[in-house]
Amino acid sequence: MDRERQTEGILLRRHSYSESSWILGWMTSDLGWIQTVAKGAKRWPGSYRGPLDLFYLCEIAVLVPRTGDLHLFKEARVRNPFLSLRRNWATFSCAQYFGELVGGSVERGSPFPNLYELLRKALSYLEAHPPSLALIERYERRLLEVSGMRGGGQHALGDLLGGGASRLFATRHRLTEAVLSGA
Repeated sequence: MDRERQTEGILLRRHSYSESSWILGWMTSDLGWIQTVAKGAKRWPGSYRGPLDLFYLCEIAVLVPRTGDLHLFKEARVRNPFLSLRRNWATFSCAQYFGELVGGSVERGSPFPNLYELLRKALSYLEAHPPSLALIERYERRLLEVSGMRGGGQHALGDLLGGGASRLFATRHRLTEAVLSGA
């Protein structure tokens, strides 16, 4: 089996791994939620750092591990940097919340193309429209529907997110305040 895979993904998390490397969290179209190690990425020339920014939609190449679930990041080609998501705090926070909801609702490495599409469409919408409470509620409802939990409300969302629910609900509260204040 060929271990190198190409897929489309949205970068949702980036953590320092070492002095020269990053751990990158991606929601991908056909691999689901994956984490990759980008060895030496902090040392690479400035032009390479672009594809490693949050919310970038990229075509990525990864090496699937023989054991474990940490993929080796090989390369990325930016397809949409979603730059407008950085226009203000409320928009950025909304994009972050949407990404965290998707990341918290799937098992690592389980393909879930409908959730990937939901996130991609939501980020595209946020590029052209300001966040609103109606948008946030609609996204949460669609997430539950796609996950097979139609009509469950906040209680079902908490069940879906498990142990991360309280942290995400606190994030949602801060997001709601930012949207209402127009931050």
